[in-house]
Amino acid sequence: MLMKSKPDMLRLGARWANAARLATAAVLAAAACMSASAQDFPSKPITLVVPFAPGGATDVSARRVAEEMQKTLRTSVVVENKPGAGSIVAAHYVAKAPKDGYVLFFGGPAVVALNPHIYKNLPYKASDLAPVSSVTKQAFVLNGAPSLPVKTVAELVAYAKQKPDGLSIATSGTGTASHIIAELIVRSLGIKAVFVPYKGASQSTLDLISGRIDVQVDGISTAVPLHNAGKTRIMASMGAERSIIPDGVQTFVEAGYPQLVAYANFAVMAPAGTPEPVIRKLHAAIVAALAVPSLVEKWKASGELPDPSASPEDFAAAVKADTKRWGDIVKPMNLSLD
Repeated sequence: MLMKSKPDMLRLGARWANAARLATAAVLAAAACMSASAQDFPSKPITLVVPFAPGGATDVSARRVAEEMQKTLRTSVVVENKPGAGSIVAAHYVAKAPKDGYVLFFGGPAVVALNPHIYKNLPYKASDLAPVSSVTKQAFVLNGAPSLPVKTVAELVAYAKQKPDGLSIATSGTGTASHIIAELIVRSLGIKAVFVPYKGASQSTLDLISGRIDVQVDGISTAVPLHNAGKTRIMASMGAERSIIPDGVQTFVEAGYPQLVAYANFAVMAPAGTPEPVIRKLHAAIVAALAVPSLVEKWKASGELPDPSASPEDFAAAVKADTKRWGDIVKPMNLSLD
């Protein structure tokens, strides 16, 4: 082995020390840049990406939150609808967006808590999305066509058993939370069903009103106005409380199905790697939005309950718990999608 002379060793050591100083300076410069970027945030409009078509419960909630967030953040907060593949299109889009907090996912946390249980080839990982905050929750309902000759859960079960193929049920897409909830309802009631996937609630609601489909899984906030107008009929609510359920409508618990309690949760997530100070600014803006009395009253009037997370970490813990719950529901269904 060739030994280096002492001067050579000193020169080599000097080069290593210089390289180390340059590397350290680069890291510090990057950190300072990130810190400055977080302090300046936001300096341009923010986009909330909604995984369903305009007009549905998710879209309505996103627009309400966006209107209030922009007052706190002092920049425009716009909603962009990217429906398709049971929220996968929107989740993938946000997961691959720049990690700066300007493109956010607004929808059900099922994209990280449920989808990994049923999709074999997701284009994103659950870890690609960083929890910011839960926003609201509202009970799922089973909404019926006005032409359906039934009014109670018992009558619905009897009617379904008379049909060779059972009920036709609209969902927001195969593998979505509404689809899994519909499967859970069908199994619990012991009936047959044909599942009809849609890109969003607006089109399925039109088909429900016209009688092209029998029932639809939807959120209570959009179902109640249609029910009260006589355009559709709520068969039952999956809420633990009656909330704004119209008189004469049962909850599944009241009908004798205590296992059929489920809520549609809306939340905000950012691309993983978004600076923590930015995440916390976004969380604070959401909490502030959910404290606006007029917005709270508007939500409560529609059956939607403000549900802000205490912190991003608190929301992350809730997502972890939901991941286990969804797994326990999906496993016996043997549902696996590409």
